[in-house]
Amino acid sequence: MIFQELTHKGGAVMIDYTTTWGYGYEFILDAARLIIANDFKENLQHITTAAAPGGEQTVCTDAVKAAGGDLRLCPETSKENGLVTIAGISSIMRVPVQFIFFNQTNLVRLICPVEKYIEEHGDHIFDNFMNSIEIKASCAAAERSAEARIRAEYDGKQGI
Repeated sequence: MIFQELTHKGGAVMIDYTTTWGYGYEFILDAARLIIANDFKENLQHITTAAAPGGEQTVCTDAVKAAGGDLRLCPETSKENGLVTIAGISSIMRVPVQFIFFNQTNLVRLICPVEKYIEEHGDHIFDNFMNSIEIKASCAAAERSAEARIRAEYDGKQGI
């Protein structure tokens, strides 16, 4: 991901990143699942969806937790949304963070409520972290696509 802009807002910091290419809802589901499984683990605090930025948000934290952190298994998050917000305490970065994914764009917003963390570590402290999220989510998509092709080919041969 490419660092775009850092904005200080009332003791918090908002950092905008752009992905290497535009993404859709499948990328959001992969990225959120990976963040929960590999970083937040039991420190997931909040997940919301909305049809569009600024729209009414639906809180789905409990449902996602009940689905083991897999948004595809949760009725509230499995259907396509315009916006997904996920927040928790990062075990990797050791600070609370919130991610906002804007569907059908290439914008991912990271919010860190501890301005001092950025002051101590620099504006680009999250760059490698964000890059790893993009790479892992892209790999998950490629794996799912390859599996679907293999299954389709296998199913086609079974019908012969």
